[in-house]
Amino acid sequence: MHMNLKNLLFRVLPKAVFLLLGVLFTIGLNAQTVIKGKVTDSKGLPIPGASVQIKNTGSGTSSNTDGVYQLMVNLKNGKYEVMISSVGFTSTEKSITVNSTNGSFSFDAILKEDATGLDEVVVTGTSQGSTKRQLGNFVGTIKGSQLANSASPNAIASLQGKVAGAQITQNSGDPAGGMTVKLRGVSSISGSSDPLYIVDGVIINNSNARVTNASSDYDGSGSIGQNRMVDINPNDIDRIEVLNGAAAAAIYGSRANAGVVQIFTKRGSTGAPKITFSTRVNSNSLRKRLNFSTAPTKFGGPTDGPGAVTQDILNLPLLTTTTPVQRFDYQDDIFRTGYGTDNNISITGGQDKLKYFASLNYNFNEGIIRGTDNRKFGFRLNLDNQVNKWLSWNAGINYINNNTNEKPDGNTFFSPINGMTIVGNFHNIYARDANGNLQAVGERGRINPLTVINDIRQSNVTNRTISNVGFKLFPLKGLVIDYAAGLDIIAQNGTTYMPPVTYNLSPGFYGGGITLDPTLNGYASAANFNSTFFNHDLNITYSTRITDKLSSVTQMGYSEQYEKGQYILAQSRGLLPGISTATGGSTLLPNSDGRSERSIRGFFIQQNFKFNNQFFVTVAGRIDGSSVFAKNNRNFFYPKVSGNILFQKPNILRNLH
Repeated sequence: MHMNLKNLLFRVLPKAVFLLLGVLFTIGLNAQTVIKGKVTDSKGLPIPGASVQIKNTGSGTSSNTDGVYQLMVNLKNGKYEVMISSVGFTSTEKSITVNSTNGSFSFDAILKEDATGLDEVVVTGTSQGSTKRQLGNFVGTIKGSQLANSASPNAIASLQGKVAGAQITQNSGDPAGGMTVKLRGVSSISGSSDPLYIVDGVIINNSNARVTNASSDYDGSGSIGQNRMVDINPNDIDRIEVLNGAAAAAIYGSRANAGVVQIFTKRGSTGAPKITFSTRVNSNSLRKRLNFSTAPTKFGGPTDGPGAVTQDILNLPLLTTTTPVQRFDYQDDIFRTGYGTDNNISITGGQDKLKYFASLNYNFNEGIIRGTDNRKFGFRLNLDNQVNKWLSWNAGINYINNNTNEKPDGNTFFSPINGMTIVGNFHNIYARDANGNLQAVGERGRINPLTVINDIRQSNVTNRTISNVGFKLFPLKGLVIDYAAGLDIIAQNGTTYMPPVTYNLSPGFYGGGITLDPTLNGYASAANFNSTFFNHDLNITYSTRITDKLSSVTQMGYSEQYEKGQYILAQSRGLLPGISTATGGSTLLPNSDGRSERSIRGFFIQQNFKFNNQFFVTVAGRIDGSSVFAKNNRNFFYPKVSGNILFQKPNILRNLH
């Protein structure tokens, strides 16, 4: 009995093992699917970075710089739709059938330029894209190449003239000057009307905290500041999506009432590492010089030197006399031709599973005001990894060091431009006393603009880190669960120093109606601004085809945002020569210690139906709650209903073969 059982095992076991291995081998062959080809435009030129996705799965890749792509993925037997798309081109789809005898597909795609942009895939609210035609509301898309070609170091300034209806205004002339963006007009009486900015899923801080003092009386009320979007390197941007309709609040919540600007940076691509280097030299100068008076005389008596009288054109007796004067053009002493350089190096590459993009940039730019400049250094790393058919993750980090030398600006007597334009150009601002010191300007004792240019120093140093991480799960066909978290940390430090001057300023000019003498003159301030923005989002998307012509996309998600900021200012007047610290003055001015903290939580759901790719209906709603509102009135509901019809159905290009 024992021998018979042993013989049976020896006889049956090898066959069972070989049978099991054969089954596993067959399953492995059936599961391994290879899709490869090349993506080109209508002129036959390769399209780098084109997206190749197997719909309703987590599998996808992108074309390399030669337009070539290859996707290796484990798929169960069945029918799948492969979609190939790129910004600015009409997307195309191809059906494939995976079975035990067919696991390899090779086809090329020719994408045509999309004049209407309706087939562009955009991301709104979640990481799952939708076409513009399906959304039913306006979404403007700007390619990264359009931004890089604008030669501006500010990504927001590069949007000028590229977004319909957007009002983009520069608030300051310094090299890192603030920008104001209005997508939907003014939405607040006292608050900012700027849109919500999102970079790779990270809600970022774009506040213009002023850490260098530029107000007229140096009391800490300066408010022009920088726009922190200057920290984002335009050469790292793949595309920008602008959503300025009222529907933005139904997806992004209360903070999107003024619109949304979503920035997507470049990602890695399959293939050997590719290194890209670019450098640019630029110059900045006045577009048009100001006209100035060249008249050899002026009304009234002398205004400089012994016997000077007050100049007042409303004093009629003075209009009966004229005095010969010498006219000056102050512009050459205030303005200059500034030069700069922009240097960028990046490396991109990866395999089917892991892709990477890394970049370094150095930017230096002199302002047209003498003594102003901006120096910026940045580093970025983006990683994307497809772990298996049901899990993928991505991560990114961006570090920026931004150093700016400024001069007082805005509506202030200390502004060198105001100092030039507010007084008559017959004053000799170049005159010096017996000790070689500059003198006050005119009978009113205004500050000499050359003093501002030569002696006032303002420095603004910002260290910033923007990081993000995300995970995607594909548990079932058509079901995608994604989680994303982002962190934006800003440490901003600023100093202002105005050394004692050797001349008196007129009463009231320096604030408080005090006539300044050399022992009371001089000003110094130091300010710090620290900000932390954190957000994380959990989204669920389910896509299904109900009939051959009717399909449904259901999205729901939860988001949470937390932000904390602190602003500290120390300042004093009456500096002794050689003292430049904020606590070194004989008169300590009021300090400032401002702190803020708030959190926002929101839940949204959106249902979209598509019929025959011509009729679209979308219903969405979001509930937002903020910690700054009263407990009994903390939550607000933002609904959205939209529908759109395409009267002429465009052909879906099926030029894959």
